[in-house]
Amino acid sequence: MPTSTVLLFSPDPAARAEVEAILGRAGYRVSAVEDGAEALVRAAEHQVLVVDLPAHGGAAAEFCRAVRRDANLGVLPILAIAQADDIEERIGLIEAGADDVIARPFDPRELDARMVALELRIGQAGGDSTEPTAVVRRPVERRLIVCFGPKGGTGTTTIAVNVALAIANQHPDEVAVIDLDLQFGQVVTYLDVSTKRTLAELAADEQALEDQETVRSYASTVPPGLQVYAAPASPALAELVTPAIVGRLLKTARAMYEVVIIDAGSHLDESILQVLEAADAVIVTVRPEIAALRAVLALGTYLHESGAMPKNTIYVANHLFSKEMVKLRDIEGVLGARVAVEIPNDPVAFLRAVNEGVPVVRAAPKSVAAQRLARLAAMALGDTRPIERTVPAKARRRLLPGLRASR
Repeated sequence: MPTSTVLLFSPDPAARAEVEAILGRAGYRVSAVEDGAEALVRAAEHQVLVVDLPAHGGAAAEFCRAVRRDANLGVLPILAIAQADDIEERIGLIEAGADDVIARPFDPRELDARMVALELRIGQAGGDSTEPTAVVRRPVERRLIVCFGPKGGTGTTTIAVNVALAIANQHPDEVAVIDLDLQFGQVVTYLDVSTKRTLAELAADEQALEDQETVRSYASTVPPGLQVYAAPASPALAELVTPAIVGRLLKTARAMYEVVIIDAGSHLDESILQVLEAADAVIVTVRPEIAALRAVLALGTYLHESGAMPKNTIYVANHLFSKEMVKLRDIEGVLGARVAVEIPNDPVAFLRAVNEGVPVVRAAPKSVAAQRLARLAAMALGDTRPIERTVPAKARRRLLPGLRASR
């Protein structure tokens, strides 16, 4: 989730409401003011200033100059909204001190992307910290977060380990990740963990399942304190981890840790249905391709019909390739729900992360991908929830013929 608190200065009620709504949906904590004097006083309390003023008389440019003349506001990032796509106006705003300019009319996703860029600038100005610049706030209650991709190869394990590490960076020793992709789970590979004790050995030690200290002894620790429970070392051992074992482990783990993240893989069985029903948030990964969308639709239909639809489903579009045939609006049209986060294509960062066992939020903490993953982690904690919206049936038919939205 974005760490930045945003002050929005706009005297126009309609424009103010529009921008505030877009930033709010993206997860920003926004304060809006309509008076210039009040904006100058309150700007120092925030980390980003968004200026949306009528262009007549150069009001926006003059306000940016006033901000830059204030010694306490000299480095405050400013995003100015130009009232038209006029090059002279945009140049004038930059010359007046704005860090970035976006012109009306704009797509909400462009505004979000420009805010992310400003967040990266904040992080770069803050020093050489190796941790993600996006901060995950402390959860107010214990949380079970399940990562699931109904089609293999959508990046579910990448999502799970990065979300887990992003939260553990802020809450060491209070977060566990459990690999329930029992046949071929690779959480230990993605985190560079070497362990001889897996869920198969824990399942054989039935008396241990209710004892917290014994259960903890089966975990490996990844700095700064993420507890990792490995999948069985061989597919032949997967059957030892029965749904009953999973249920008992889940009960104990939820009492031990503030946050438990499950890598549920892509296979739907009794154990996975059990954790989906118990989850406080389910992160569903989808690649922008027809086959992955069909799988997500089939999952949604099945869960609705079985009465097991998770309470809070967060859809993530994982752009594994640089060019995708299915656009974001198409995905949302088919799902009938908002895609909460897009993970950008960054093959170098993700391949290095997998091969070196260092997740992107640690290996490239200032990258856009790391920022989006940290934002996703905060969403899963409940700091900001995806807002579902219904796409008209007519639009759905136009977007992707042959696919129906899940109910």
